[in-house]
Amino acid sequence: MGNVVIFGNQKGGVGKSTLAVLYACWLADVRRRSVCVIDLDAQANSSKSLNQSSAIAEAVELFGQDLGPIAPPRERTIALAAGSRKLADVELARADLVIPLFRGNVRRLAQDFDAVVIDTPPALGLRMSAALIAGHAVACPIELEEYSIHGVADMLRTVFGVRRRYNPQLRMAAIVLNRFNPHSLRQKAAMQDLALNFREFVIPARISTRSAIPEALAAGVPVWRLPKSAAREASLEVMRVFELLQQRIDGSNAPMPADTQA
Repeated sequence: MGNVVIFGNQKGGVGKSTLAVLYACWLADVRRRSVCVIDLDAQANSSKSLNQSSAIAEAVELFGQDLGPIAPPRERTIALAAGSRKLADVELARADLVIPLFRGNVRRLAQDFDAVVIDTPPALGLRMSAALIAGHAVACPIELEEYSIHGVADMLRTVFGVRRRYNPQLRMAAIVLNRFNPHSLRQKAAMQDLALNFREFVIPARISTRSAIPEALAAGVPVWRLPKSAAREASLEVMRVFELLQQRIDGSNAPMPADTQA
């Protein structure tokens, strides 16, 4: 069964969708894996970036019915369960009815694909809970600002709570430092605070603020395919972060610090 990797943070504006898309593309391009992306965000930014991928369903359908058979995926393939505004209605559904359906569909996809990547909404609700109950590993992107670091503490508490009650397979794989400004004294201080409080989860690499990344996604390609010299350094940073993230995901069966209280 492939890994189910959740990109989540209970604060918005941290680059969660961008990194979810880039990670899926990295798995396909670099690791030559078949990947299914499930976009649970009603804004559907991941779906817009992956609009050339083969669609297998709308993400909202995963909460309402058993997923039918899909064509066997190939290496370097990205399939998409697209987000839409209809996902907001899921929050009004009965959790005891829709979460088991969603979990079953995700596990079925994990049997067919080498990896499943879930982009979650930036708030704790039914969709976020369903993703965590169905998943294996969580990657938490943050910007080095005070509000974002508070979001990490909230996310850790949520992950540990779901792990204890519903999904003992779930792990916080990594905190990913995104949109780093090396000239910002405030961000450097925040990075020290983060390392002090969440050292075991922070990946020892970061992705700087670079215009090449959104420019590439707007063109429908990952940054390493953008034919510009400005994309080279961005690509090196992104790939280094994903290599370290993948090492943690592949080793996610190792014990996690027991019921850490964030």
